[in-house]
Amino acid sequence: MDWHILWSTFLLATFKFMFSGIPGARLGVPFFENVIACASGALLSAAFFFFLSEQVIAYQERRRNQLDKQGKNNSKKKFTRVNKWVIRIKSTFGVVGLTFFAPLFLTVPFGAILCAKFFGDNKYTFPLIAMWIGINAIILNLIWYGLFG
Repeated sequence: MDWHILWSTFLLATFKFMFSGIPGARLGVPFFENVIACASGALLSAAFFFFLSEQVIAYQERRRNQLDKQGKNNSKKKFTRVNKWVIRIKSTFGVVGLTFFAPLFLTVPFGAILCAKFFGDNKYTFPLIAMWIGINAIILNLIWYGLFG
């Protein structure tokens, strides 16, 4: 068993999930071992950033309310192309779409933070993230093994 390849796949999946299966597919790691390494790396990262960001968001809200009471809050919202894309996904697909697309096309930490920000109150948000990571790990590895295996 190639532990160093699985370890690198695991570490790559913690940040850029979409391409994490390529090293294992190119170097002949068994399919399901690669799927497990990809899914577990992404899931660990998503859990860490999802639950940590809930705490950070709560702190920011308390701080913003404190500044509002003091009259010192001058922050203006900025709308960038990424912000518009996220809002379009959120309003079109809701929690299911954001939990599917955000960790896949963005980085896993940023996707988990976005999901926590918009749908942190929903009790199904993190289970949906976990489910989509597992399904996407299988689908992406099928693609990578089809191309490189």
